[in-house]
Amino acid sequence: MRRIIASFLFFICLQAGNVYADNSSLDINIVLEDLERIMSGTKTIQADFIQEKSLALFNQKIILKGKVFIQKPGRFSWRVMSPKRYSIVINGSTIRQWDEDTNQVQQVSLSRNFSFRVAIEQMQNWFCGTFKAMLNDYKITLTTKQPISLEFIPLKGSVSRNFIERVSVLFQDDAHYIKKVHIKEKSGDSTSLVFINTQLNQPILSSAWKVKTDVR
Repeated sequence: MRRIIASFLFFICLQAGNVYADNSSLDINIVLEDLERIMSGTKTIQADFIQEKSLALFNQKIILKGKVFIQKPGRFSWRVMSPKRYSIVINGSTIRQWDEDTNQVQQVSLSRNFSFRVAIEQMQNWFCGTFKAMLNDYKITLTTKQPISLEFIPLKGSVSRNFIERVSVLFQDDAHYIKKVHIKEKSGDSTSLVFINTQLNQPILSSAWKVKTDVR
């Protein structure tokens, strides 16, 4: 379960901008600047998700369903509702996680955990819309223009290159929010995330930030 969440931390919840004409030739910087401009107006995001994890070694699929909540700056809640409950809540520099099997809450300080800190820093780039900063860690390609689809390939020396081969991000037809993320891992495993019922700039219940509380 924690490996599934770790793979996901780098690649969740982008918002997008214009739909580009099929016959246009665009520099990736132009695309990313437009995404940053549009996303700057998004303060909260909440959505349901369906996550399908394919395990190459066992020819097996794991399907998880749950909710994700984001509030800028610095708040993130990822909650698996089925088949078993798991939650991770980030508030500022502190990560708290809980799972149904152990019924224990664990707390991690970002200042004392390098790997978590790097993951969260990259995640904040995605949430805050600072996509151009990600060019230091990824080769980013516009693969389709309508609907918008981006491909991220980790560069040599980046942390995610150790376990990620590539990430594909597909946006909704009107390009206002993300529809699907597909993560291909170097192990041969892959993860697909589909987001539905997405709401932007709507109030989020306070229970979303409590690591052991169900949010329905």
